[in-house]
Amino acid sequence: LDCACLCGGVAFRLPGPAGPVTACHCRQCRRLSGHYAASFDADEGALHWLRRDTLGEYETPADGRRGFCTRCGSSLWFRSAAGEFSVEAGAVAGPIGGRLAEHIFVASKGDYYSLDDGLPQSGRW
Repeated sequence: LDCACLCGGVAFRLPGPAGPVTACHCRQCRRLSGHYAASFDADEGALHWLRRDTLGEYETPADGRRGFCTRCGSSLWFRSAAGEFSVEAGAVAGPIGGRLAEHIFVASKGDYYSLDDGLPQSGRW
């Protein structure tokens, strides 16, 4: 899977296909993305950097890390404090091979949309 930010300052490759995609509706993901974040779990050790000239990291209040491009602002990945690593589905150029499988943190979702796709929903992670 070829992944990159909007401006191309950050690019990396992962083996594919991606696994199940999770939609996170927590406040942090909503603020980050403008809606909800869709990501899939990945093996960070299998990540191959092509470019990281403009890579930035943000430390979350819960000691996680979010990778993003400092030039264009694209969100790229999340690493939890426990080490779980996920890649933003929108960072993948082309088909990812995974499908939306569940919604998490639905108790925090915005009031301007409904979840009616029949997928499993959880109030937390």
